[in-house]
Amino acid sequence: MISFVWPEGEAMFAGTGGSETYTAGQVRELLRRGIGAQVVSVGHGIKDGRADFPDIPFLSLKTPEEISTIPGRIVYVNRSYDVPTKHKAAIILHCVIPKLADKPRRKADIVNKTVIATSIYSAQQWALYLDVPNSRINVVMPFADPVFSHVARSKTTKRTRILYAGRLHAQKGIYTILEMLHEDEMRGGDFQMTIVMAGQHVVEGKVLARMLDAYPYAKLIQPQKSVLSMAKLLAQTDILLVPSVYAEPFGMLSVEAQHAGCRVIASNIGGLPETNCGLLTLVEPRNPRALIKGIKTAVALGAAVKKDRTKAVAEFTLSESVDELLKVLRYQSKN
Repeated sequence: MISFVWPEGEAMFAGTGGSETYTAGQVRELLRRGIGAQVVSVGHGIKDGRADFPDIPFLSLKTPEEISTIPGRIVYVNRSYDVPTKHKAAIILHCVIPKLADKPRRKADIVNKTVIATSIYSAQQWALYLDVPNSRINVVMPFADPVFSHVARSKTTKRTRILYAGRLHAQKGIYTILEMLHEDEMRGGDFQMTIVMAGQHVVEGKVLARMLDAYPYAKLIQPQKSVLSMAKLLAQTDILLVPSVYAEPFGMLSVEAQHAGCRVIASNIGGLPETNCGLLTLVEPRNPRALIKGIKTAVALGAAVKKDRTKAVAEFTLSESVDELLKVLRYQSKN
């Protein structure tokens, strides 16, 4: 059994971020292999996000001390609890580097644990932040669920279909997109911009959603709550924008989109350059003109052909990711 313990004070909701997508995908693949796996929450009861993931086992605990009773391996997601476990625990650090004031608590999180990051860039940054050798940080790369590689693409249209599917958060570059949409070149009839209204579980997302209500320059759609619905959306998209203005640890959405046959325009910072499956164009962050130039480059390259997609889907597979996780955990079936 491998139990992924969700951070204190948070529920695991679908369509809200890469940590959720990564954890759900890992659990599904482990279950497919006949390895017991579950998500564990503390203090949420049945309001821990399980309704969004009906195919995944959830275990709700009342207190952190109950973690000590769970058989098998414990993998903490982003934060840990200071409780004994039956086997050496691991912690996966999906999040960005915290502020310096949090450093003592974060260093305590990794004591006597196997430490995992989700990109080479992220591993290097965490090693510096935690004052540990880079060799102490294992890398288990994210992935695209096989659904993205199998989804059938829709026919191309006269207008280039552009999608923003990140959270409604300033750090994700939503303001750069809005500024871009007010440029004359984006106001013609050649482009159709769609914005996914994800991230409304936090105040900033709710505020931005109200700002975008009846926005005239983009089509607004609701968050995609399942892998299949997200894959279908990407299959109807020509270009995905990932214009983050901060250093993303990785960028799973970029990989998912390329597996689905989309071209991706992403900021040249953090772990995003590592997401290249052959359909990625990198641009300067915080620069709406750079985004427009990237879009023009993608349009000039044309739609991905079968050969391009075949190459893309060979990168960052779920199977490889789980193989590496099991290797890092030194997991054996008897555990």
